[in-house]
Amino acid sequence: MKKKLLLLSLITGPLLAYSADMEIVTESPVQEEIKVAEPRHVTDEDEDIDYVYKIVEKKAEFPGGQRKLMEYLKKNVKYPKQALDKSIEGRVLVKFTIKKDGTIDDIRVIKGVDSILDEEAIRVVKNMPKWIPGQSRGKDVNSQFTLPIRFSIGSKEGSDKK
Repeated sequence: MKKKLLLLSLITGPLLAYSADMEIVTESPVQEEIKVAEPRHVTDEDEDIDYVYKIVEKKAEFPGGQRKLMEYLKKNVKYPKQALDKSIEGRVLVKFTIKKDGTIDDIRVIKGVDSILDEEAIRVVKNMPKWIPGQSRGKDVNSQFTLPIRFSIGSKEGSDKK
């Protein structure tokens, strides 16, 4: 049996080694060659393409700033009754794109708690007013924003921005 296992390892490479009772003992990582593309600088000719910037010179901002964002969340987040009944609480991380014109697009939950709370977080973000867009090189650009929304039963408030 050991000779067959050794021969198999030599043929296939050290992917998995098994003990006599067939439990996995060790795993060797499979390495792949990763090719890195050369960085590409955005030029004025690229304006018609809708890039989404992860890093911008000036971050997008909720109208009125962070204090107004907090007020908006406190006023608009409604703790779902089903979540209250089941005592579900936690922090939902919502990532979205703020377009050049300030509208919100591509809303998705990147760390959820429960589908009930996740849906409420998405609903609130969808209904936000237009933002002041982020800027790069003095021009409005599409940018990403991640917003934590905390659902806590103790305070019955549905939001909290870090």
